[in-house]
Amino acid sequence: MIFLKTQWKKVASVSGEVDLIFLLLRVLSLVGGIVWLLIAPLSQGEEVILVKALISFSIYSVFCYLVIFIRPDLMKKVYLASLFLDLIFLSNLIHSETNFESSFFLGFYLLICLHTIYFGLGFGLLVAVFSAVCYGISIFPMITHIEWTDLALRVSFLFFITVPVGLLTEKVKREKDKVENFNRTLEAKVSQRTHEIGTLLDQERYLREILATVAHINQLLITAPNIASLLESSCARFVQHGHYGFCWIGLLANDMIQTIYTSDTTGKPLLDPPYAVHDDGDIFYLSLTAQCIRGNRTLISRNTAETPDSTPWRDPKEGQGFHAVISLPLRAHQSSVHPLGILTIHTWRKEGFDPEEQEMLGELAGDIGFAIDSFRQREAVTKLIAERTANYEETIFSFVDMIEQRDTYTAGHTERVAQYCQVIAREMGIERAQREKLYKAAILHDIGKIATPDSILLKPGKLTSLDYDLIKLHASAGYEMLSKVEMYKELAVIILHHHERHDGKGYPDGLKGDEIPLFSRIMTVGDAFDAMTTNRIYKGRKTIADALAELQVLSGTQFHPEVVTAAVKVLADTKISTLINQLPVTQLEKKRFSYFFNDMLTGLYNEDYLKSILNNLDLNQYRCLHMLHLLNVLEYNKRHGWSKGDLFFKEFAVELLASFPGALVFRAYGNDFAFICKEHRAVDSKVFNSFNCIIDTEIEVEVHHLDLSAGKEYTIDKLEKLEVLALEVESGRGDHVSSLNIET
Repeated sequence: MIFLKTQWKKVASVSGEVDLIFLLLRVLSLVGGIVWLLIAPLSQGEEVILVKALISFSIYSVFCYLVIFIRPDLMKKVYLASLFLDLIFLSNLIHSETNFESSFFLGFYLLICLHTIYFGLGFGLLVAVFSAVCYGISIFPMITHIEWTDLALRVSFLFFITVPVGLLTEKVKREKDKVENFNRTLEAKVSQRTHEIGTLLDQERYLREILATVAHINQLLITAPNIASLLESSCARFVQHGHYGFCWIGLLANDMIQTIYTSDTTGKPLLDPPYAVHDDGDIFYLSLTAQCIRGNRTLISRNTAETPDSTPWRDPKEGQGFHAVISLPLRAHQSSVHPLGILTIHTWRKEGFDPEEQEMLGELAGDIGFAIDSFRQREAVTKLIAERTANYEETIFSFVDMIEQRDTYTAGHTERVAQYCQVIAREMGIERAQREKLYKAAILHDIGKIATPDSILLKPGKLTSLDYDLIKLHASAGYEMLSKVEMYKELAVIILHHHERHDGKGYPDGLKGDEIPLFSRIMTVGDAFDAMTTNRIYKGRKTIADALAELQVLSGTQFHPEVVTAAVKVLADTKISTLINQLPVTQLEKKRFSYFFNDMLTGLYNEDYLKSILNNLDLNQYRCLHMLHLLNVLEYNKRHGWSKGDLFFKEFAVELLASFPGALVFRAYGNDFAFICKEHRAVDSKVFNSFNCIIDTEIEVEVHHLDLSAGKEYTIDKLEKLEVLALEVESGRGDHVSSLNIET
């Protein structure tokens, strides 16, 4: 189909009106022959002759036009071939007639006229000669029956019709040539004027594009947040102008270009700075950019063989294809003696930079220089303010660091509470700046714990009523610390009331309802949610669903209903790591931790910590428990003495730790040991009875194994030996908060 369309376009491009007449003549001749065959009273012999003639005519006509369709360039040759075929065809038709009056003779007139029009007078006369010869041959058998005057008239008319048609055709061609010549002249003038107008339009369009570029970069001067963003965006915007191929901006420091920004963000087309401007031994010294800086004026260079590009390209091929380069100084003010930097642009445009273009770029360079100076002044002021703020914050956050060093859990807790407060506040429609204030308050909300004794702050078990009274003082202590600093007074108020209750039963001031600051209300909910959903030594965490249900139960009593509504909506999809725990991290924490949960003799964890681990399986992913009961220990002590028995326990603990380095190892209730692994391990008594400390003694180790599951609760029973009992846990079980405060 594509081939047919292509060939048709080729034929149409070389065809004219005469070619169409040729085609119509053949079609009409064929149709006329068919009509004559149908309506004329012909004898059987005449019908046979006519049918054969029409078939022959159709075949060679189709063949001729098929050749023209395939090879349009052979059109004239095909017409010449068809001329001889047509002459033969007409001669045969006339020869088949027995009557001199046959109208087929008129076909010669058509052939002469068409070929005279198409090929000219000379060729038309030649066709007339051939037609006369063919006609004479065709009627030769009946020549004796024809009047010579009739024959002479017919033959002479072949030439008489050729001359006027040929002359008329020549005249028409001359007029046509004259018109075409006039049209060509007119087209040339129109083309010239169009080209001139197009050049002016291109010039206007080009300047409009530059103006748009300048306008866009001027907008960046207002909206860019800092110097780097401004200069990077400006370089990128310059090359969006189609003729600018590369742009770079360099900033001066100590008479050297120390920092550069380029329009090519994918690579590094330029050598790494610094570039020496005043060192004549440096290759950059001769560059247009360096000359511009030294002269503090705009310079333009055309890239030619005489003036090669001296830009500090990493690869000289990078600079190929550019026709001109312009360098403009970036000054803080028009009268500035020393520029702040340089703007260099490379163009693909053969004409280089127009005067109007240079003027616009010069003004833009001045605006960029002014913006750079403004940013630097603003940065200097911001730096002073930041240093002042940092001095305050350094002191405050040093206290936070002290708390984090004392209690790893508190550090993670404050960050999580801050995140929860952020999402709740966003749901409540609080604007960003205020949310940031709330975030900072949440980070600092437990700063008062700096005054809480280690024995309470790091106590892994449940708090006593006295402990609870002491730890409640941390809200007031935090307020006292922060309220003395002007910039933290608002935060201090938020922190002071983050343990108030909606029903007025909170502390320290017993505020209720809307008397409690909004941010304190939000922090109360975030603080409680984290307390419920993180693992503690003395209790496991609640599921998110249970924690949110607990918030709803306490809505209107402990918590503000509006805050609870927002929290339930946004915290439902919260992802909380089950790895959050109160295990010691630093050496100091480990020493403090050992006060509560270490066996004083062996240094292993004790049975209290084993209970905690068994009730927090989702916390630690330990899944395999091995209980070791040592037999005949009493007899060993009686025979060797209690001090020897204590030494045996220490040596056994050392070998147990060495044999299972990735496990948690416990000593429980004297003669019982246990260790927990993260994966199942098959261990029997032979392993332990081969310990060096057991060999050659009467002591034997009895091993019991238990696969642990996070879906169960475990309790420790001690009769004669350590036993761990598994209990099914009901779905959704959690520690109910009731009317007590949820503490962190």
